[in-house]
Amino acid sequence: MKTRIAMPLVATPAVRRPLALAIAALICVPAHAQEADAAKESNSEEKGSLQEVVIEARLKSAATDVVQERIDQVVAADFLAAEQISRVGDSTVSLALRRLPGVTLVTDQYIYVRGLGERYSSTTLNGAYVPSPDLTRNVIPLDLFPAQIIESLAVQKGYTPEQPAAFGGGNVDIRTRGIPEQFTLGVQIGSAYDSEHSRDRIVYPGGGDDALGTDDGTRALAAGLRSAIDTYQGDISPNGIFRALQRDGQFHTFAEAEAINRQLATGLNRNIDFESKSSNPDLSLEAVLGNKWDLGSSGDWRFGFLGLGDYKNGWRNRDRVNRSVANPDTDVVNVERSTNQVALTGSLNLGLEFTREHKLIATGLYLRNTEDEASLVTGNNFNFQRDSGDQFRNYKIRYEERDLRLYQLRGSHELGEDTLALIGNPGWLSFARDMQLDWYYSKARARTDIPNEINVSAADKVDSQSGALLSTGLRSSASAADFRFTNLLDDVESYGWSLHRPFEIGESFIAKISGGWDYYRKGRSYVQTQFGLGTTSSAATGALIGAPGDVLADSAITDPANGYVLSLGGIGTESYLAGEIIDAYHLSFDTTWRDTWRLAGGVRWEGFKQASVPVDPYQYDPAVGKVPVPQDQLSNLVRAEDGYYPALALTYMRPGFMDARDFQLRFGVSQTTARPDLREVSGATYIDPLTEARVRGNPLLITSELLNLDLRAEWFFAGGDNFTVSAFYKDIKNPIETIEGAGTDDNISLTFINAESAELYGLELEWLKDLAFMEDHLGRWIDGFFLAGNLTYSDSRLRIGQQALNLTNQTRRLTQHSPLVLNFQVGYDAPGGRHSATLVYNMADKRVFFAGRNGAPDAYERPFNSLDVVYTFYATDNLSAKFRVQNMLDEAFEITQGGVTVLEQQRGRTLKVDVSYKF
Repeated sequence: MKTRIAMPLVATPAVRRPLALAIAALICVPAHAQEADAAKESNSEEKGSLQEVVIEARLKSAATDVVQERIDQVVAADFLAAEQISRVGDSTVSLALRRLPGVTLVTDQYIYVRGLGERYSSTTLNGAYVPSPDLTRNVIPLDLFPAQIIESLAVQKGYTPEQPAAFGGGNVDIRTRGIPEQFTLGVQIGSAYDSEHSRDRIVYPGGGDDALGTDDGTRALAAGLRSAIDTYQGDISPNGIFRALQRDGQFHTFAEAEAINRQLATGLNRNIDFESKSSNPDLSLEAVLGNKWDLGSSGDWRFGFLGLGDYKNGWRNRDRVNRSVANPDTDVVNVERSTNQVALTGSLNLGLEFTREHKLIATGLYLRNTEDEASLVTGNNFNFQRDSGDQFRNYKIRYEERDLRLYQLRGSHELGEDTLALIGNPGWLSFARDMQLDWYYSKARARTDIPNEINVSAADKVDSQSGALLSTGLRSSASAADFRFTNLLDDVESYGWSLHRPFEIGESFIAKISGGWDYYRKGRSYVQTQFGLGTTSSAATGALIGAPGDVLADSAITDPANGYVLSLGGIGTESYLAGEIIDAYHLSFDTTWRDTWRLAGGVRWEGFKQASVPVDPYQYDPAVGKVPVPQDQLSNLVRAEDGYYPALALTYMRPGFMDARDFQLRFGVSQTTARPDLREVSGATYIDPLTEARVRGNPLLITSELLNLDLRAEWFFAGGDNFTVSAFYKDIKNPIETIEGAGTDDNISLTFINAESAELYGLELEWLKDLAFMEDHLGRWIDGFFLAGNLTYSDSRLRIGQQALNLTNQTRRLTQHSPLVLNFQVGYDAPGGRHSATLVYNMADKRVFFAGRNGAPDAYERPFNSLDVVYTFYATDNLSAKFRVQNMLDEAFEITQGGVTVLEQQRGRTLKVDVSYKF
């Protein structure tokens, strides 16, 4: 028996959004929310106590600006201020975070905290949930956020009840730039040149708005094709069209249906012939404007705003070579790949303050990040052997537009002296003195649109000795040209509040009690449409010779002699709809005795509901329905669970210990969770657009449980020097792993399972040291130099168990876990403040990229060493110029398996120049 969920005939974006939200609503219960503790203000007025340790150097002080916030934290946390990010020249949040201890970066998008993958890290923006525009993951790709909008980044590694319970490696809170204290106007223009520009870039005819990072409709699915799918009820094959024509009772021929099918094929964008053009230097533009005013004669009211616009446009050549493990000398694939990346950012903050005790901040943020990729793939395998003069050739085009729209309203209200005086100091409010209420409302939408991903398969005749190309033509196949249209839409709404009440008992004991709740709802729709176009007619052999634009021209397709056929591809369950709800309450305490001992802890109760269903938007059989779900699997569509997640932290504080101005020894223990994401529990089977692997969800996945232990010692010295050593241990029950399923060489299959258990443990070191103490020995030239960095050594052990599908190793490290991570900086701040320079080194040790099956060894990503240099010249107090050379070592990205380099990709060196002027 099948269960049907009523849906319109074609799941258009306008329909999918409310439907996805409806799924979320089905599992929704009335709830409230709390604001994450990480959303606390970290503005300059809270850092006033740092002035005694800030040194005269222009930028070394940036590393000390976040020291006080680290000291004030209940648990282990790391921070990056905007000046630190600017100093090392990182352009996105993801690149900046890799500078923190224990943080590694994967595919320039996702961070791994303490060896745990992106599923074990959560991301918030000003303390609120953020939806993900990623097609294949539930977490947000952090390269979406440009560094220009950042005030600071906070990575909380120890769990507290104010944080979401889905906490493993840590929580990343992105704090956007706040309201300035005075008039601010600045502009910046920059350019960059990449060493891989030496090869001309591959281009193809695109749309008129490509420079803005959006498609003007050139690539979009034609309205005629959409209408035809509806008219012919999901079967646009000649047979399906012929059956539909016969419904009107008139006489129709099968040739008529074939002609209609061929005409429909001309609605696809086939203007895709590649050509080579010289690469242009990158372009970046930024402008910022802000101010704050006192309102009224008393000055109690203040209003301010900050607006920012940012635009980037750059080309990169990222060629790669793939080899098979079994036959690395003969099964070789060469990929010439060019990408055009366009990023567009707009943000506006409005702030209203009253007597410093009441703040209201409204934030609007729009981010667009588009990557237009063209690839020419040539190579040999078992079916195309060079000794026989054969070679395959694929033309690939992928245009991916991601955007995020977010609106937030946040407030903070304290019942302090000014507020009590304003309302006449009523005695009945004395019990609530100094009580503080924080609240927020956030609504966001993330979208990914791939309007037409194209893969045209061709076959070459080459000279068997030299490899010289003799001829090329479209393969004789029913789907020689593949056209895929993909759209993802995430809608997220979250809101809540938290209440804090401080206490003082005598002169030795202070405490704070906090409580609140948190509500979060997300609806997701993922729709993929695929067409196949080709011919197997022997009469078309001669017509297949040539470039794709000629072979797939209108005249060639509509010629009956060539036998072209258009089909609606896929397997019918690539798309899915999903939603989830989190309803949470938390209660915590924070006590300090004689400024020596600090005990904090609490508990969070969190209810979680999730639903994910496969969808076939082109299924028109009412007996099957748009969402075919067997009766015995209905219970798997919705999962509901709840639990308590406690945390306890003990801190010992001793000023003067080992000459430190501040010393803290922290210990923390907590229990958290890691849940499967929406796509992983869906019964949908879809194509991962990045890896071309066929991915199938597993509705039987269960939640992972984590036990977290942390120990950290911190020394903060006069002048800003500091040293930190941390130890951590994590025990994970039922960790979720991505594994390779059954498939063929040309059809890789991936799925998800719960492994039995995993353990992770490690040690982190972090330091900042001014070298002025060596002036007597080395001379005055050493004044202004400092050393900073961190080192992390960790190890993990994953036990797969018996559920794995013929994995070679049942015990190994966690995927993407680098045992050794090193960041090292040598910085210089000129005494006069006109010059600053930084040499930055980053190294991540080898890590498991994917697990081998059927006796094949695991594949490893080789260690990667990155060396950057950044120099800034401050010509005046208003004018500055920044010069950056990135990836000076020019190491390639490599994956090895059994001693064979199965993938090698060049990264290239990059030279960047930015000129800024502040009015």
